[in-house]
Amino acid sequence: MAWVYEARLYDSKSVASYVAMCIRDDYLLNGTLDLRVQVYKTKRGNYGVRYRKDMAM
Repeated sequence: MAWVYEARLYDSKSVASYVAMCIRDDYLLNGTLDLRVQVYKTKRGNYGVRYRKDMAM
C-alpha cells in the first residue's frame, strides 16, 4: 500500500512527532491497529509525516 503524506511540512521534529502521535491515536480510537506512522526529514531540513496501513499484521 502507498504512503499517505500530510500536506504540511514542519520546522521542528517535535512538532512533526506530535502530529504523527495525533494521527496514530486517531486511528487507534477508531479501531485500526495496523497503521505505520513515520516522521521524515526533507533535503531542506523540514520534517513531514507519512502513514500507511501495514499489511504484515
